[in-house]
Amino acid sequence: MKKNYILFAFILLLSAFIMSCDTKSTNPDDDNDGTDTTDVVVLNGQVVAAESGDPLSGAIIKISDGLTVKGATTGADGKFKTNFELTSDADLSIIAFKAGYFQDTTEIFAIVNTEMEVPLFQLQRDESANVAGYSGKASSIYLYSQSSEFVGVTASGAAENIDIVFEISDSSGIIIGESNSIEVSFRFGSAPNGGEYLYPSSVISNALGKAAVSMKTGTKAGVAQIIAEAVVDGKPIASKPISVTIHGGFPDMAHFSIGPEKLNYPYFYKINEEAKITVLIGDKYSNPVRTGTAVYFSSDAGVIAGSALTNDMGVATVSMLSGYPKPNDPTYGPGFFFVYASTVNENEEEITTRTRLLFSGIPVVTLTPLNIDTLGNVSQVGSVDIGNGGIQSFMYTVNDDMGHPLASGNNYSVGIATEGDAGAGGDINVTMPDTQQGNTVFYFVVQDTKPDELKPAAITVTVSVNGPNGRASASVHGITR
Repeated sequence: MKKNYILFAFILLLSAFIMSCDTKSTNPDDDNDGTDTTDVVVLNGQVVAAESGDPLSGAIIKISDGLTVKGATTGADGKFKTNFELTSDADLSIIAFKAGYFQDTTEIFAIVNTEMEVPLFQLQRDESANVAGYSGKASSIYLYSQSSEFVGVTASGAAENIDIVFEISDSSGIIIGESNSIEVSFRFGSAPNGGEYLYPSSVISNALGKAAVSMKTGTKAGVAQIIAEAVVDGKPIASKPISVTIHGGFPDMAHFSIGPEKLNYPYFYKINEEAKITVLIGDKYSNPVRTGTAVYFSSDAGVIAGSALTNDMGVATVSMLSGYPKPNDPTYGPGFFFVYASTVNENEEEITTRTRLLFSGIPVVTLTPLNIDTLGNVSQVGSVDIGNGGIQSFMYTVNDDMGHPLASGNNYSVGIATEGDAGAGGDINVTMPDTQQGNTVFYFVVQDTKPDELKPAAITVTVSVNGPNGRASASVHGITR
């Protein structure tokens, strides 16, 4: 009986062992071929340098769930991909490190049988890593720091100098030490050519692999590109161009301009309609003033935004709204008004400029037939009378109720209604330009188009106005023979 019990127990143990072999592969290559993800999580990630964002090759990746540890390395693109075996979902600790850099750690919650992205590793340089001078020869030059993103032209009131520090590393990304120091020279890739210069022209990199240069601005605004370069074993190396914006100086009255988006707006009888006012300000060297120069605005009519700041081209724009007080300039009359802009020059004096706008009203149309005698004298007549094969001239005026031209976009058209034969030519289809004066008087002719036929008929000639200022029309009647 005892022997049977032992045999039965042995058979049970053997069966369990066979089943475990069937459910889990013991092939050591399963973790490396990336095709069998049973009971594993696939991890993808990348390691870059924090200062430059460049990928770091050869960085070591350490992955642990607290019991098991696995390693991987990054390729030339700084990326890694590896499998990690899990029996169930778990928290993983992932560490990235590379010689010459501080290590970085992140944690993720890994889910079995999935492919997951690991947050980007951005490794900070460890400047103490090459204290003993264990770096290789210089291979790359990077921007390490700069004292400002922009400077001002000479006598602008802004900083006129900028300090830039470059860092040199070997082919492994390790900062070079004193034993591998090199001579670094500096030059402009491009510049405004206003007298700016770099100093010194070259330096020997220090024990921490740094090389510093300063730039002094000139009299022109623009963008300067600064390049650090060296020759190592006959091979040139250089940094990427470092761009520095040079802003302009104080506002100069001779370079202070103002103007509206339009000269004529159809807003005299309207409330809360918007008009745009723009200023352009340069310094005494004709460069745009520095970004953020404050400009103050006021108006003789309506309501206007009080201030605006210039952009990198010295431009600032504000909105104004139609309303009370209604425009009524003492010189130019109702409808006209001025908008003023002011700022402060280098002598702390207020400088002001202005622009004139017109808010036009409702349209008024007159249409007058004309008579021209054989001597060329012109007189007005009260009706239309076009003889057989004849021609008659007309004059019409279109203006607002204050005598000003209408705003741009208004259309003037001439129409003829007759059962006879007549056609028109001249100013019969006019679209108004943007103007504050003129463009109120127009001419056209109507003629009998079939002189070989006698076909007397009544005729009506009409001028119609349609557009932003409103609608209006005028007609005259008569006969065509």
